[in-house]
Amino acid sequence: MAKYVSIESTTCFSFGNLVRKVKAEIRKKFPNAHDKEFEKLIYNSLRTFTLNGQEFDYEASPNHLGGVRWYVKCPKCGSPRLKLYLPSKYKDREQLYLCQACHKLKNHSLLLGTSKKYKKVIRPLIRLEKIRRILLRKSMTPEKAKPYLEEYERIEKDLAVSPEYRLWKFQREHGKA
Repeated sequence: MAKYVSIESTTCFSFGNLVRKVKAEIRKKFPNAHDKEFEKLIYNSLRTFTLNGQEFDYEASPNHLGGVRWYVKCPKCGSPRLKLYLPSKYKDREQLYLCQACHKLKNHSLLLGTSKKYKKVIRPLIRLEKIRRILLRKSMTPEKAKPYLEEYERIEKDLAVSPEYRLWKFQREHGKA
């Protein structure tokens, strides 16, 4: 069994999205509900929710500006979480939605952080994609774009002469990567 698995290779259940949808539905059905009554309605709605036959416990903690923040409790350790993960590709892991710590999950970049391929190829490609998204914003002006365009060109030049990138590109084009 591998010590750590990448978060990106799992199925993620984002609890915040569920709570937003439940709150919206309850606001439609009960527009005049008081705060305590509203919280109780949310809790009762969440109690009926299951995922792949797995039931969950919930917890609400008060926000400092008022209201409450809802969390799902990890079924294994009981800690309040906003996301739970299912590593379905890995049969040596428990096939339950559990927290990141219980499944021993790390971000892909942390697992690859010391590899030459990640440093020389993947990280620059990720940065190029981020710059591309920034440059495609509607509010982008030529003055704001200049430093991003310069950085983009510099990264492209560095990649073009990098033997690691050229090998990676060749392998992708010929079905080996």
